[in-house]
This record gives sequence, C-alpha cells and structure tokens, in this order.
Amino acid sequence: MHPESRLRRAWFARIGGTHSLPFPTTSQDTAPGDGGVQTAAGAAPVVAPRRLRWDTLQVVLTLLVLVQVWRIQDLFPGIAMPGLPVLGTVAVLFLLGLDQDPRRRLDTLEQSVVRAALALLLFATLSIPGSLYPRYSVIFVVTDYLRSVALMLMIAASVRGVGDLRRLAWLQIVGVTLFCAVSLARGQVDVDGRLVVNAYYNSNDLALLIVSTLPLTLYVWRRPTGLVGRAVVLAATSCVVMTLGRTGSRGGFLAFVVVAGYLLAGFRGIATSKRLAAVALLAILLVALASDRYFARMQTILHPSADYNWRGKSETGRMEIWKRGIDYMLTNPVLGVGAGAFPMAEGTLAPEARELRQYGREFKWSAAHNPFIQIGAELGVLGLIAFIALLVGAFRTLAKVRRGPPAEAAVLAQILTACLVGFLVGALFSSMAYAPYLYMLLGMIVGLARTAAPRQGHVLGAGPGLSRSAPDLMGVPQF
Repeated sequence: MHPESRLRRAWFARIGGTHSLPFPTTSQDTAPGDGGVQTAAGAAPVVAPRRLRWDTLQVVLTLLVLVQVWRIQDLFPGIAMPGLPVLGTVAVLFLLGLDQDPRRRLDTLEQSVVRAALALLLFATLSIPGSLYPRYSVIFVVTDYLRSVALMLMIAASVRGVGDLRRLAWLQIVGVTLFCAVSLARGQVDVDGRLVVNAYYNSNDLALLIVSTLPLTLYVWRRPTGLVGRAVVLAATSCVVMTLGRTGSRGGFLAFVVVAGYLLAGFRGIATSKRLAAVALLAILLVALASDRYFARMQTILHPSADYNWRGKSETGRMEIWKRGIDYMLTNPVLGVGAGAFPMAEGTLAPEARELRQYGREFKWSAAHNPFIQIGAELGVLGLIAFIALLVGAFRTLAKVRRGPPAEAAVLAQILTACLVGFLVGALFSSMAYAPYLYMLLGMIVGLARTAAPRQGHVLGAGPGLSRSAPDLMGVPQF
C-alpha cells in the first residue's frame, strides 16, 4: 500500500492501538557436509559452503521473512491474521534468547552498521513528539520500523556460517519469485501497459526488489547446486525478469543496467566468461519477455526534460517533490516532520496545499520518492547523517570481507555488494528508506562479516554435530 494512501486512511480513521515488541530464541546446531572446491579461469578457488541443518529458529525465521519482507499474507489473504508479523518477530527473538549456540550471539554483531541502524531508530523515536501526526508516527515506528531493525539483528545473529547465508539467498529468490508469479497471475495492466500490483508493493517497488535479488541467482547457480537446482534458478529468473518487463519501471531498468555493469566490471571470483554469459542471459531474457511498450517507455530516459517529473513540469512530479522535501528538512532540521509523516507534510505544509485549502480543496499526499529526501525530511539532518553512515558502513563492511579469506565469503560479499548497489540505484526514485528488504540485506551483510572475521573462522563448518557429506540428490538444491 502506498505510504500516502495508508497515512491518509490513518488520518481520517484515527488509527489506534500499537503492538509491544519485546527483544531477545533455540537451536541446537549442527552442520555440514563437505563442499568441493571450484576453480575457474580468472577466479580464485572457492570452497563450497557446508550445509547446516535446519532448526526451529531457522524455520520460524524463514516464515517471518516470507511474512514481513514478501508479504505472503497479502498474496494469500486466507492465511492473514492480525499481528502475524509481530508474533513472528517475538517468536524469533524468544528462540534467539534460548539458543545456546556460541555462534549465535547478539553481542558479536559487526558494530558500525548496527550502531548506525540503532541511531536511526533512536532519531525516529525522538521525532514522534514533534511529528505532524504523533499517533501515526508511533504506530509506524513500533509496528513497521522497529520490526525492520529487529529483522536485521535477528538475521545477523542467526547466521552460523556461509551455509546459512546461502539458505537465505535461496529464500530471497523463492520470495521474489512467488511475489512475481502471483502478481502476474492476478495483476492487471493499466493504460500505459504497466503491471498493476495488487499487494503491498507497487510496480516500481517490485522492480527494485527484483533487480536487488537477481545477483543472488548468480550466487546459488554455483556449486554445490546441480542440474535440478539450476533448472529451478533458471525458471525463477525467467519469471522475475518477465515481471520486471511488465512493471515498466524506469528506475528498475536503470538499476538493472548498473548491476549488470558491476557484475561485468567490478565482480571477481567467477570467471569472466561465466559473468559475461550470465549478464547476456539476463539481457536476452529481458528483451525476449518484455513488450515493445516497455522499451518505448525506457527510451524516455534519454529525454528527461520532456517528462512530467522534470522541474516545473508538474507540482506532483518528483523533482518538485524533492525540492519541497529539502525545504521540509531545512525548516525542521533537528528531528524533521516525524517518522512516516512525509505524505502529511505534502498535504499540509506544501505551499500548494496551503493555497488549495483556501478553496476547500486538497493537495496530493505524495511519497518522497527518494530515501535520502524521505529520511532528511522525516528525521532531520541528524537522521540523514545516520542513514548515510548506515549505507557507508555496509559498503565498508563488504569491502573488508572481499579483501580477506575465506574465498567463499569474499564471493558472497561481492554478490551482496551488487544487491545493495541495485537497491540504492532503484531506491533513488522510491520511498524505501525503511523497507524490510533493505534491513534483511543489511542483516545478511552483518552476518557475513561475523562468519568471515578471524575469531569466527570456525563457523564455516565447525561446531558440534558435524555430519558426513550429503549426497548431491541428482542436483536438487540443498537448503
């Protein structure tokens, strides 16, 4: 649901009630089968991650990700129940608190990213008293943003080794494929030929999530995935690329181009020929599965001044919204207009809104359409600094892992870098600063840093309960 429509409903319906969210789960561990060593021309030897057995915590966390990130309760209303995401969060935190595995400890989380995220949460909380709509900001922080930050911490703390991260990569692919398949089956097409997504995310958001997840398909394609697993990956990739073409999202297309460029020019660890083949396959799928109207729309990127979003073209165009958003931040530099309250600022503080109110009319409650504008306007200058520190910390963490052993962690760090780059480029035109997807990605980054740290070297496979290598099962993907 669009932020502006949700906020408008909250304003008139006087939404009430909040959910309390306690903090701190179970797992008896184990691990792994042996992985082989993959070597390719131009690529460093890569040790396949050892499998780690499923436990209760992993199962509940998987369900939570499907509910909180991929919104399966919106795709299948029959399974929806009030408070389900909050209940899942509490269950995972409880299991983490009970878990005795030394590899699952909140106090070992990589600090720079975690500190920035907690600072951002603090500023969001402090913005509530001065918010344009304090009651809505309370609900937003407690039921939305707090759970996103908690998801990051839970993902990071639950990771026992690279094998768990590989499982999370598969989970993301399954989630985006399910969302795309249901959207294609149920969605309608508007007059511009764009997919109308009848769920939590709009078409631009969905394109962003697709592009951010595509690099993970390259990661799980590698060993130990066999023929059946690769067939599953290829089918999933075809589905999500088809959906990308149906969204008609120009921001998603730009993110796709940037991610493809990174995979070609900045990615190491997989042979150049294989990277070229992977990017070529994605491009061929997009050309084959997207319509002519999609590429006609993409051509408008070359003529930005002709678009309604250009400065002065429309009061509700992105550049005019960004201009007003900067003004909201400068007018309220300390703590902004309140967490989640940007659409209300548009409807009440914008000069156009004040003018229309004189005639008994309303101005459109628009979203920020840019995460930096969104955070700066809602949480003030300090909040914007914390948000930038969060992203910079994530990239620095990934760079540190890329430079050190083990090789498998370095490859995954490059993959997650591509995911984060894709998210940021696509998010430049969306209001996704608080998105659960972003915080799950950050949780995977922090978890990877823990497994790759020298003191955590054993987590790639050591630990109680080592098991013998599992058979390949004719290439069925190992979760």
